[in-house]
Amino acid sequence: MSSTRNRFGARAGALASAFLIGAMCVRPGVLSSQPAAAQPTSAKSASAKPGPVRAPSGSIYMGTYANKILVIDEATLTVRDSITMSIGIPTRLTLSTNRTHFYVSNPRSDWVEIVDIASRKTTGKFTLNSGTTTVQIDGINVDPKERFAIMLVKKFTKLSDRYEISKPMLLRYDLAKRAVTDTIAWPRDEERDNAQIIFSPSGDLMYFFTADDVLVYDALTLKQVDRWDLSQSFYEEGMGRINAGFGQDLYDDPGFYTGLFRMSDPVNRRSLMGVARVDLGNRTVDYYTLGPSVATSFRLTPDRTKAYGIHSEVGNYQFWTFDLENRRVVGKTEFQGRSRMGLTVSSNGAYLYVHVAGNTIDVYDATTFKKVRTATFDADMTQMVLIPTKAPGAGR
Repeated sequence: MSSTRNRFGARAGALASAFLIGAMCVRPGVLSSQPAAAQPTSAKSASAKPGPVRAPSGSIYMGTYANKILVIDEATLTVRDSITMSIGIPTRLTLSTNRTHFYVSNPRSDWVEIVDIASRKTTGKFTLNSGTTTVQIDGINVDPKERFAIMLVKKFTKLSDRYEISKPMLLRYDLAKRAVTDTIAWPRDEERDNAQIIFSPSGDLMYFFTADDVLVYDALTLKQVDRWDLSQSFYEEGMGRINAGFGQDLYDDPGFYTGLFRMSDPVNRRSLMGVARVDLGNRTVDYYTLGPSVATSFRLTPDRTKAYGIHSEVGNYQFWTFDLENRRVVGKTEFQGRSRMGLTVSSNGAYLYVHVAGNTIDVYDATTFKKVRTATFDADMTQMVLIPTKAPGAGR
């Protein structure tokens, strides 16, 4: 899941940019704000009878340059609390699978502070720095049971006349012992600056993504137990191979990843885009193309019948609406954007939140795409995470 750097791809790394955040379906301080918005209208099609729409009921966690995480009530967009960070500016908030903790990184990526979401307090912090060596943590993925974390790191050692920079390494860090317990060998001894490792929902397996396949490891022994030729799953005769990464959406079910992908049509020499959904446990993919490739983001609605995206270029800012049930793009609506934008769908699906950069959240009606209000906060944000009241898979 943000615009911050995380080279593991669980918020949007290099591989996830090809997938454009999501999972796929292959074949098969003080707050100053305007008055609260009126009761939202239904986001369903005009042919369906509009019914009552429950108010959004999630919680927003906003990292800020004031060294705090603001806790914001989604329904009113008012600040309920704040969490002061001892490591400085919270630049990256990594949410645990059970949604009970944030693992927060600082701007230098050499400290991680753990936040207990329920109590809104920090429970500790750790670093791998030692002496004249700074260890930069470029990616972190926490085991679903929070026993350990897999981290992509690089060491910077200060010598008398220069800095010595190590090759990228994969480490397993024991969260209880607060110590590195293992160094994980790179598959085929191919080191890389970016890596994507995803845990199974139960935490018993780890999926290591390479350029062409997925290597399946036992999460405890770190031994390879299987292999999934993912590239073949995305191959169609006469078409180029599909490049895809996996970014988790909080509205997707555990173990499923839905989002955009890009592929090359070598016959007509054009780039295409489409939507895919991956079932990681069963290692199946269902995908379909939408048309020529266009740069746009992708965010699921809570019921996963739709998705929204933002196409952003100077003088041309558009909301895109994806109809996932009928497998098509159903709308492109121009709006007044900003230079950098993040997009989040409200927990009831009725609103679109446009945020980053700056200290405001613009709220748009998801049906009319008209701006409803702007909430202004007392510090610029680094990242925003909306945690819905209901977890994926719960009754909708």
